[in-house]
Parts: sequence; C-alpha cells; structure tokens
Amino acid sequence: MINKYTWIVLKKELTDIFRDKKTLITSILIPILVFPIMAFVIGMGTDKFIDDSSQDISIAIISEEESKLESFIRDHEGINVVAPDNPEEALSELDIKAIIKIPQGVDQQIENDEMPDIEILYDSTSTNSDSARSRVAGIIGEYSQSIVFNRLEELGIDPQVLNPISVSSTPIANQDEDAGLGIMILSMLLPLMLTVWAAVGGIPAATDLGAGEKERQTLEPLLTTRANRLSLLMGKYFAVVIAAIMGTIAALIGFGIAGKINPNFMGTGSGMPLKSAVAVGILCIGLALVFSALELAISFFARSFKEAQTYLSPLTIVVMLPAYLTMYLDGKEIPEYFFHIPLVNTIAVIKESIVLVFNIQHILIVSGWTILYIALALFLTVKMFNKESVMFRS
Repeated sequence: MINKYTWIVLKKELTDIFRDKKTLITSILIPILVFPIMAFVIGMGTDKFIDDSSQDISIAIISEEESKLESFIRDHEGINVVAPDNPEEALSELDIKAIIKIPQGVDQQIENDEMPDIEILYDSTSTNSDSARSRVAGIIGEYSQSIVFNRLEELGIDPQVLNPISVSSTPIANQDEDAGLGIMILSMLLPLMLTVWAAVGGIPAATDLGAGEKERQTLEPLLTTRANRLSLLMGKYFAVVIAAIMGTIAALIGFGIAGKINPNFMGTGSGMPLKSAVAVGILCIGLALVFSALELAISFFARSFKEAQTYLSPLTIVVMLPAYLTMYLDGKEIPEYFFHIPLVNTIAVIKESIVLVFNIQHILIVSGWTILYIALALFLTVKMFNKESVMFRS
C-alpha cells in the first residue's frame, strides 16, 4: 500500500499545497488568527462591561416628599440622581437608566410596620438599564435590611438571629477559583477546536487534490504513470491528513496566543498530563484520518472544484453540531453510551483529559471505533477512486 510511488505522490502533493496561497491561508493562517481575534473581542467586551458596571448610573426619583429612603439612595455610592423634565421619555432614550417611584408617606408606613410599594421602571431591552435596575433593587434591599436590624435591636434581639448558619466554600486540594474557571473554559473550547479543525482542516487540500485535479485535467496523466491507483490514492490521502493535522496544530498555536493576549480567556487552568495529551493527540489524528478519506471521496465524486466545495460545506456543520451539543458536558460525569457515538466519543475523551480523568477503558473503546471508521472511510474512498464512471464523469 505504501511504497516509493506513494512517497513521490505525497511529496508532490505537499509541494503543491505549500505553493497554493489559498490553501495555506485557509488551513494555517485562519486557524492561527481566529482565537486571538476572539480573545481580543471578548477582552474588549469584558472591559467595556466592567467599565459600565463601575461607572455611576443616572436615575430619576419620583416622590411627593423627601423621605429617608430617598436620602439613602441619593447618598449611596455609584448613584447619580437627576431630575429630567420628562423622566419616562429620558428613560426611553436612556439618558437615565431607571426611575424609582416612592409613594407618599413611605416613612410613616415603615414606622407603622406597613409594607410600602416601591416601583422601579426600567428598559428591559437595554442591558445597561437592566443592570441599573439590579443595582437599585440591591440598594433598596440594603435599606430594607437596615430597618429589620434596627427593629430587632429595639426588641433586644441580635440581628445575627437572621443568619443561623454560616456557609463557606472551599475548593478541594490543589484547586482555586481561577483554575476552575480555566478548566471550564478549556472544556468548552478545546474539544470544539481540536475536533473541528482535525475533521475539516483537510477540506481545502482534499478539494484541490480531487476535484481540482479533475478540473485542471491533470489527473488523467497521473493515472498513466507506473504507480498503481492505490499508491496514487495513498499519496493524496496522506497529503490531506497532513494538511488537517497542520490546521489543528495551527489552531492550538492560535489558542496559545489568545491566552497571552487575554489571560482571562482561559483562566489559569491546569496542565493536562502527558499520557492524556498523547491519547488526545492520537485520537485527533484518527479523526483526521477518518474525515480526510471522506473528504477525498466526496472530492473525487464531484465534477468540479466548485461542486466539491458545495458538497463539502455541510460537512463543517455536521462536525460542529455534536461539538456544540456537548459544550457544557461535565467531563467527570459523561454517560457511558457517549463513548460509542461517532465524533462525540472523541470529544468525551478530550473533556475527561481536561478534568484530569484518564480512563484507559474509554480510550480503548474510542480507539477501536476510530479504527473501524478509518477502515470504512478508506474502503469508500478506494471504491470511489477505482470507479471510472466517477473519476471521469463530466
């Protein structure tokens, strides 16, 4: 199967791939750039959200008399009380972020142990207005709590009676909150990145080495050489696999750059043990072997380069769907049947590795299925490549 002709074809196809700027941009440059750009955009959005949250919010208070509650709100840090001519119009234009309506006689109602109704008007379509509503509600809650504490003290009761249980949260050994955040982000993004690029990273190369050669009419001369069809196919196949692996490595490099650009993008996280990293790497290569064969078969079936692109485009959606569906899957509680579902099983092993679970049984199960998928995909590709009606149809 693998002989000197296979290596000659492989060398020739790799030379063509590295010579083609379009393939290099699609398979290498874009995977490197996509995550740094994502980290930069997320960082900008996070910084803006933090800045908006830390700034004073402008609100209006509608009341017929001065009250202790109004004074408490006015004196609270981060609140800027303004008096627009038309408060509701100002709110609709977001000149103010919320309106507080305080009923008349609120102080007297509180002294009489009655419950006054305080109304907060806000714009539910605005995140800033909704955030302001939450902050204002929290301030009113503080005032309400202070009244409760004063009443209890007047009755000679310790206000701590309202908090009979003290709760503290402590991460287990060798963990902290930042590490947990990093692991959570990694478990969502890393499986998506590895599986998607391993599966679809070879599409540009497969499109060019199959349908592209048919369209350029360079496939027929290649078939007349001394190399048999299987040797030619294996040379092309391994070139597509290498392109897919290069795309995955490029995506990993981009992921690392993203972490440098925005450290909060991944948190501090925990390092994956070497044995887990090796297992994940082998399974991702297996995924590349499976999908490279399928992509090459589809490319050979297509009549033209454009037709091959049309056929191969939905493959990206097919790959991304299980990656998104399992994004919030807990790596420590993965159902057993997940390890028997194509593509999902590879994602499951990656998620286990991220949370430091090394289950050799799961790895062997997924490896067995992957070998079967590779055999079936190669069988289909060989059948397609040997059909004259497919290879030379126009």
